[in-house]
Amino acid sequence: MNEKFKILSNSPIVFKVLAWVGLVFGVAGAGLILFGADDSGTPRWMGFITLIGGAVYFFIFFVAAEGVSLLLDMDGRIK
Repeated sequence: MNEKFKILSNSPIVFKVLAWVGLVFGVAGAGLILFGADDSGTPRWMGFITLIGGAVYFFIFFVAAEGVSLLLDMDGRIK
């Protein structure tokens, strides 16, 4: 790999870790809200919104990781 893309070559790993962390926190937060462990008075339907938010974060970060991988692969094949 070219030395000018040193940081960029590690970014798919970082994005995938962020994607999984976002999904785990989204599911955990939704579980806390849905099953009543949250005592702040949050309505239970907000658990579904939290779950959808975690899934959206997962999707965005995972697509970003795949996009960077695709661009790096394209650069490697062009040269």
